[in-house]
Amino acid sequence: MNDDTNPLNNLPRLEPPAALWPAVRGELDQRRRDRQFRRWAQASMAVAAVAVLTVVVVLIQQPADHPFDTLAADDPALIEARQFSAAMEAQLRQQHLGAVSSASVESLVWLENELGWLDTRLASQPNDIELWQRRAVLLAEMNRLYERDSWQAQLQLTSI
Repeated sequence: MNDDTNPLNNLPRLEPPAALWPAVRGELDQRRRDRQFRRWAQASMAVAAVAVLTVVVVLIQQPADHPFDTLAADDPALIEARQFSAAMEAQLRQQHLGAVSSASVESLVWLENELGWLDTRLASQPNDIELWQRRAVLLAEMNRLYERDSWQAQLQLTSI
């Protein structure tokens, strides 16, 4: 086909304004920074999850002759704190199936990081009643956030 018959060749050649290129570069740079931040946030959440999982696995695989078991049998307050923590954790496992509002995500991530830090301390100090009580309080707060969001989600569904 001959280029002279192409109607697009008859259009005037336009160059973009010179001021447009810095705006395009700025937008591309911002998108790159946003992607880097998202990758960093995902990586930090993955590291926190791995830390919590590691501590849980270590706690589960404790040998039966560990001093934790012998001291726990002698201290009813420690047994009660551990049982309450276990109950809050069991409740939290069921709550993870529900939806979470974006307003609660930051609080939940912070609480999960605190829980990971606390579990790390509990791995080295398994008979510390205060640490078990703090763990139960953190789990209860996480449960409260999940329950509130679940309730709000159900309320929105029924009002539609």
